[in-house]
Amino acid sequence: MSCKAEAPKNTGNVIHIDSIVDLTHTLTADFPFIPVKKLTYPFELIPMATLKENGVEANSWKIHEHLGTHTDAPNHFIANQKSLDELALRDLIVPVFVIDIESKARTNSDAELTIADITTFEKEFGKIPEHSCVMMYSGWEKHLNDSLFVGLDSKQVKHYPGFSKDAIKFLVNERNIAGIGVDVLSFDPGTDEHYLGHKILFEAGKWGVECVANLNKIPKKGATVIVAAPKVGKATGGFSRIIAVW
Repeated sequence: MSCKAEAPKNTGNVIHIDSIVDLTHTLTADFPFIPVKKLTYPFELIPMATLKENGVEANSWKIHEHLGTHTDAPNHFIANQKSLDELALRDLIVPVFVIDIESKARTNSDAELTIADITTFEKEFGKIPEHSCVMMYSGWEKHLNDSLFVGLDSKQVKHYPGFSKDAIKFLVNERNIAGIGVDVLSFDPGTDEHYLGHKILFEAGKWGVECVANLNKIPKKGATVIVAAPKVGKATGGFSRIIAVW
């Protein structure tokens, strides 16, 4: 949802924001997740206290770190790398660039964002600067409420778009990005059971955000993304409120 925000008029130094878009899906028990036998499970909101019985309303959550719109920290796959709480604030508020691959994802659920997609984007919008976030928009959130979002086939292999490992390597080595994001369950394509892109990204100490919403509602260039990741010690990831402003 896009809205107008006016900065206070009576302060000295203010940030002027014309537009705000929430890039976060609401997390509910129905939200899809990567099925891993005996490990992953759906989100659950459990009443802990009620106004009627306790005079206060409160819930407990049954949740794992990689549910809903969330941030992955480098220690998710790489030993001795940064945990979620160790990510620097300056690395979580950065320029965001959106590369649209919806046209090829529409006809190929295994579509990948490639180096060619990046260079084509840069011909139109200019070179992606260091310390930026590159988001892939595949249009996949349109399938959030149907089986295509996870895309399991008869052999339990997942099918959804993602970054190619070479594209991630290029963004890390040639563009020195802060992080990447996708509108699907994982920034590795669903067919990659070894999560090779995760390992490349996290080896370099970068972060990734997954299940990002509304990427078609922000400019492809010119916005800033705010990744409000929870500050939990030793966490490998966590449900996050992600916001774009410009």
